[in-house]
Amino acid sequence: MKTSRRLLRYLWPHRGQFGTVILTMFLGIVLEVLKPWPMKLLLDQVLGQQPLPEEARGFLASLPGSAGAEGLLLWVCIGTVGLFVLGWLMTLANLSSTVRLGQRMVYDLAADIFLHLQRLSLTFHSRRPVGDTVARVTGDAYCVNALVAGAVLPALQSLIMLVTMFLIMWRLEPSMTLLALAVAPFLVLSIRLFGKPMQQRGRERRDLEGRMMAMVTQALSAIPAVQAFTREPIEQARFRSYADQTVTAYERSAAADMWFKLFVGLVTALGTAGIMYLGARYALEGRVTVGTIVLFLSYLQSLYTPLNAITYTASTIQDAAARAERVMEILDTPLDVADRPDARDLQIGGRVRFEGVEFGYEKGRAALQGISFEAEPGRTTAIVGPTGAGKTTLVSLLVRFYDPWAGRVTVDGEDIRAIRLRNLREQVAIVLQEPFIFPLTVAENIAYGRPQATREQVEAAATAANADEFIRRLPEGYDTVVGERGATLSGGEKQRLAIARAFLKDAPILILDEPTSALDARTEGFLLEALNRLMENRTTFIIAHRLSTIRNADRILVLDRGRIVEAGSHAELVALDGLYASLYRQQMEIARHEPIPAAGD
Repeated sequence: MKTSRRLLRYLWPHRGQFGTVILTMFLGIVLEVLKPWPMKLLLDQVLGQQPLPEEARGFLASLPGSAGAEGLLLWVCIGTVGLFVLGWLMTLANLSSTVRLGQRMVYDLAADIFLHLQRLSLTFHSRRPVGDTVARVTGDAYCVNALVAGAVLPALQSLIMLVTMFLIMWRLEPSMTLLALAVAPFLVLSIRLFGKPMQQRGRERRDLEGRMMAMVTQALSAIPAVQAFTREPIEQARFRSYADQTVTAYERSAAADMWFKLFVGLVTALGTAGIMYLGARYALEGRVTVGTIVLFLSYLQSLYTPLNAITYTASTIQDAAARAERVMEILDTPLDVADRPDARDLQIGGRVRFEGVEFGYEKGRAALQGISFEAEPGRTTAIVGPTGAGKTTLVSLLVRFYDPWAGRVTVDGEDIRAIRLRNLREQVAIVLQEPFIFPLTVAENIAYGRPQATREQVEAAATAANADEFIRRLPEGYDTVVGERGATLSGGEKQRLAIARAFLKDAPILILDEPTSALDARTEGFLLEALNRLMENRTTFIIAHRLSTIRNADRILVLDRGRIVEAGSHAELVALDGLYASLYRQQMEIARHEPIPAAGD
């Protein structure tokens, strides 16, 4: 119930649409109540020559030509067709309104899940398969539609119909009406017996579907490795294994649902048989007319239909509950990194200070320990060290991808946790080793961090990044749509777009995370010119694998096993003859023995 109340709040923004659904539902019920009456008039008044019923005498008498049996027969036929057409139109209007309402609520919920996922820390995302997360946004968000359009609205419609039919049937024959309602306790029993198993089977099915989607996402995102290692048959076998498990889960879920519906159907069938027997006895005794029996049986179907619908709603709710559990697991995940209540905006100058910072991804395993240093505006701080030393983790704390366990990071003397997260990140530009290029136009990729930028500003940033020349050679220039992850561009071209993006953002703090380590020496040299322009007058942090690229850094921090073991300029660290000097000599030795590539290589 608590989850249902949380989901139903998505109904409030669309209350006008909900009102339309209720109105068309009510009119549809009125038409449904009137549908059996032409048959009763045919049997009792047209064929049986009985007086017109009191309830409809005034209305029927006002119809032109309805005085005789033939005239009444004509109006009975017209009424049958008219009620069908009006009922169809009302059903269409109700269905259209319900679909529109349901889909809007689904996308509202999906948008909230998507937004919350984007705010969750990298730790959360690193521990979850992407495919399963996608399934929760695109599939499980339909739980709100299942709840409202598949459960609440049908239950409300069924309740109104149930009360209406009961009142009409009570007027026709009270004892038969009481017998008809004798099935209700057995329907409640069926909900109690089958409700929980249906929810458990539904949750099992959704989890398996999420795992299967995660497996597909993993394989497709690593397609070069899959093809290189000829893993296609193995990945297909993995998919089939998940598919087989999912099919079994579907079968178990369908079986639970079918047993539930069998029990419900059997109960209502027994109720109908009882009414048929009692009604026939009453007709033979002359207590009721044949038309009344036909009318009563028609209303009995209309009574059992909402009763069954209310009961079957339990099945829908259990499926929605299974999906809602997966949705709430996301929405209830607390933000590891969030704004403090007193956080404020700050115009950053660029003085950065780490004070006794300690951080790790798992309790008891610190990735950084006792990190303390200061970076000045307009100066470059290089961070080097062996793989796994904590270099990327260190700069990730500066943009609050994570918050430190102990110590603090300050900008201009202000703890960055006291600055609004959005405001902080707007003033930090990042160029990564693997640039994130989206399947958008070149101009949109450059302006990703500053979408309001003009075309002139985009082109100026591209020129500063040495990217304008290759962009203009593309089929549609700046309006060329690049492939997924920039597949239609070379590594150097993608990196130049990332540098142009940083130029356009024009942030006072710049982070360069091994931006050239994946490039050849010629391309690296071409990019270094653009990077040097980008670093001017900014507080720059550069993580470098190739030590030759950071020789001119104002200060170099050497990390090893999460600690700063050396700090100084390139010359000072080489003279110190410690870890940095050892790494530098190794790279120089490798560089001396590397063959020089031919011009066509």
